[in-house]
Parts: sequence; C-alpha cells; structure tokens
Amino acid sequence: MTELFSTRYIVTEDDISVGAHLGNERALVIFQKGRLDFLQHLGFSDKNIGDNRGIIIVESGVKYHREGFLRDVLLVHVTGVGIAGKKCTLAYSVTRESDGQELLSGFTSFLAFDYQIKKVVELPEVFVEKTGRMFS
Repeated sequence: MTELFSTRYIVTEDDISVGAHLGNERALVIFQKGRLDFLQHLGFSDKNIGDNRGIIIVESGVKYHREGFLRDVLLVHVTGVGIAGKKCTLAYSVTRESDGQELLSGFTSFLAFDYQIKKVVELPEVFVEKTGRMFS
C-alpha cells in the first residue's frame, strides 16, 4: 500500500452497531476524518480548496474487510488522489493500529463547488498543483 497521508481515528460508542462492532455506515465518517485531515495537511478545508471554492461529495464506495470494535485505534490512510476533469477522488485504507489488519477500504469523489453562485466549478489550480506534488 502506498500511503500519501495518515491520521488516527478512535472508535467510540457512537460508532458501534447493535451487533457490537463498527457500524457499516461509520465508514463514511472515518473516510471524512481522513479527507478533512488530509486537506488540512495541504492547507485546505472542505469549505476552501483554493479560490474560495468548497467541495461537494458526489460518489463514494466502501469495501468491508473485518470488524472493528469499541476503542480500537484506527489508522486512516489516504492511499491515492486522482483528478479527472472537475472531479477529485481520494482512495482510503483503514487499518487497526494494534495488529495492522485492514478493516475498510474505499474512496470518495468530490467536485469543486462555489457556494455563493451554487454551481460546480473547475478545481482550483493551487489544489491541483499541491495534490500533484504528493506524487513527486
């Protein structure tokens, strides 16, 4: 696994399902933590990825590999960034810190969005340049 960025996520009671393990819907919350911390690492946020443009999530996908449990410390790895036209896709792998086992993998895709005019816009050049440097 190639890792561009990594952050931690601790499983809380709110993350646990009636089956006493990590709820399936929590994968997107965990991916969001990875995305927010990755953007912050680059000097951006969900509300501003450059030129006062925010993001809007348009697609996501999750693969479940194994269970997670209360108080597990998870490592959320951003393993890839793909830019195609106006869309940016981040790929993730989520592992348990204690044993290195992969619990989740997946992706989220977003578009740049100008919230003042309520329209999809081009990804800002500064964003494209900074994410492109992650591969250099």
